Amino acid sequence: MKAIKVLLTMDCEPTTATSHPAATGPVDWSMGENAVRGYVEIAAEYGLPVTFFIHPEAAVAQAKMFRELEDNGACLGLHMHPWKYSLWRHQGRKFMAHYGGLSFEEQEELLAESSAIWADSIGHRPYYFRPGTFSANDSIFRVLAAQGFRGGSCTAPGRLIPEMQAIWSGGQADAHRANGNFRQALGDLEFANLPLSADFSKILKGPAERNMYADFRPDVDWPGQYGVSYRTIAKNIVGQVRERAPAVPALCTITHNHYAYRDTSDAVYRRLRTMLDEMMAACREAGFDAAGATLQHVADEILASPVKQQPFVCEGAIFDLEAERAEIPHGSNHIKNNSEGTRHDFKKALL
Repeated sequence: MKAIKVLLTMDCEPTTATSHPAATGPVDWSMGENAVRGYVEIAAEYGLPVTFFIHPEAAVAQAKMFRELEDNGACLGLHMHPWKYSLWRHQGRKFMAHYGGLSFEEQEELLAESSAIWADSIGHRPYYFRPGTFSANDSIFRVLAAQGFRGGSCTAPGRLIPEMQAIWSGGQADAHRANGNFRQALGDLEFANLPLSADFSKILKGPAERNMYADFRPDVDWPGQYGVSYRTIAKNIVGQVRERAPAVPALCTITHNHYAYRDTSDAVYRRLRTMLDEMMAACREAGFDAAGATLQHVADEILASPVKQQPFVCEGAIFDLEAERAEIPHGSNHIKNNSEGTRHDFKKALL
């Protein structure tokens, strides 16, 4: 039975006292701690460790708790909504943007500054990263790798939220080395990215013309608001992973630190339980052995594997249904015609 890694992740936001009343995040740190500890308790029942992406404010306020959780097997990384950090640290005078709205230089400065604050509290520098709202531009992975980050969960395939610079219309579906030039392509950086798992069977229409696929999150009432059950989501996602057969099969979930994960009557608590039950059942039915893992485990495996490059594809009649697709293997002067399986001398093809 083939193993599939199951990652439970949580974005640990600052309190809304320093950001905005409508923003994600707990009302106070007590609510945040209850959410974190309740989530860990539920995860433990399924034999799953947790990966926490911690905003600098939370790292400062709850350092003792997160160090304790790390000692017990959790993986800790940096989470960043630049605009939240800006309001807390700079009164909105700099970094007042979503992550994808920052230039290369601004990302460098923000990560260096916030990582130092995070490290002073946690006791070591962050090696893993997730941007708020999965907002990003093509500088993200180059900056992260240059600053010594080794892994992240930075992408949400299919997500389309232009006003927050979160556009992943063609993002990679599985764990991979990131690309330093184009964020949605395979690359050769010493940085492993694990996308949020998504059900690619149907694009869902959200509010304000936002598009997304259903994913593994209890935060959203998928059955009630979008008519998609957690059973359907789980079976589709696991089945799609099996069909793609990636080198490192993994399921990545997400939630936030303002939910009542110790209140058995809470709707989000119940949805988390249902989601986990359906995930595990779908893995068994697909012939997978579900194994708890953290982002560190995925990064270790990806970075220990050979670089996998996307084939270079020639342009042509790109929307012609009868047109042939031609690939040029890296390091080769030959062209491969996919429709016929034949190879031609590339130099001659250019004549």
